[in-house]
Amino acid sequence: MLEGGKISARQMILLVFVSRVIYWITSLPVLLAPPANQDVWIDLWMAVPIYWIVALPFYFLAKRFPQQSFYEYTQAITGKAGPWLGILYVLFLLHITGLTLTNFSEFFTTAVMPETPSLFFVISLTLIAAYAVYHGIEVLGRLSELIAPIIMIAIIGVVLLLVNDMNLQELTPFLEKGIYPSIFTGLSPVGQTIEIIEVAIILPFLNDLRKTKKVFIYAPLLLVFFLFILTFSELTVLGDDLAKTYTYPFYNIVRLIHVGDFLERIEVIHVTIWILGMFVKTAFQYYVIVLGIGQLFHLKSYKPLILPMGIIIVASTNMLGSNVVAFREFLSFEIYDWYTMFFILFIPSLLLLTAVLRKKGEYSK
Repeated sequence: MLEGGKISARQMILLVFVSRVIYWITSLPVLLAPPANQDVWIDLWMAVPIYWIVALPFYFLAKRFPQQSFYEYTQAITGKAGPWLGILYVLFLLHITGLTLTNFSEFFTTAVMPETPSLFFVISLTLIAAYAVYHGIEVLGRLSELIAPIIMIAIIGVVLLLVNDMNLQELTPFLEKGIYPSIFTGLSPVGQTIEIIEVAIILPFLNDLRKTKKVFIYAPLLLVFFLFILTFSELTVLGDDLAKTYTYPFYNIVRLIHVGDFLERIEVIHVTIWILGMFVKTAFQYYVIVLGIGQLFHLKSYKPLILPMGIIIVASTNMLGSNVVAFREFLSFEIYDWYTMFFILFIPSLLLLTAVLRKKGEYSK
């Protein structure tokens, strides 16, 4: 077996939380999703039922194949086409990891350390992530338990310090364009959450498979709650029009914090928790890539893949970061969210339908 470690449902939920929320701390694409106005803070609650709907194929597949990861039951369902489909997902996750590291390096080279080459940040984070990947899923689970509370406390602390700068008038008028656009607002965070796939890959390592439903129910609730906090604070402090113009809106509101003459310039806290979170996110993505290759090719260990895959990740990141304009355009609601939905919803739904029609797997209660 490639991985002998186990993690708890709580660790899995926190792993998803850190991996996704840390990206929303960097940028908040939901602000630009339809209706792209002050109603986003209300509309984004539509993401909760959409999360549950999108996760249903993965949930039912996990119940039919409780001891197999996504890569493994894909082969059981589709036969000879399985490995090719698995390779497609490895390439997809490799692309997403490249985008993650591009986002990481771009933030540093534009907002924090503009004189430092972006390649330095990419290589540094990849090396540290590789060390975590080498030690397996249990280390990633423990890291999530350590870092998630720090991120939660930091976000809530920042918001509390900004209360005096908030203007609730920025949230009006309510439902200016009606209720219909809220569906698209809900789709945006779900389309960004490729962690749904990563959960499907590591579910066999859950120490109690009876808690699979708990992971799929509570992870979206936790994500949307903190997305609400981030969106609400950015809209009330900056206003809808200004928030959409900033590439890093949360970083900009953190820089506004000034309490007396003793508490200011605390953006270093933001940068610190952001680095910790991006480390977990990158390591998680890195792990499911090498684990997937190992499972697809029936290797005894994924560890020999870590170094060569790290080189490929750095190279792909370097290529993706060469055109900043194209990079940001690709991450827009019109492109990125629908691109990821193909892998998050469309293919898993077809797999579930195929498994049912071909009577593959046995549904367990």
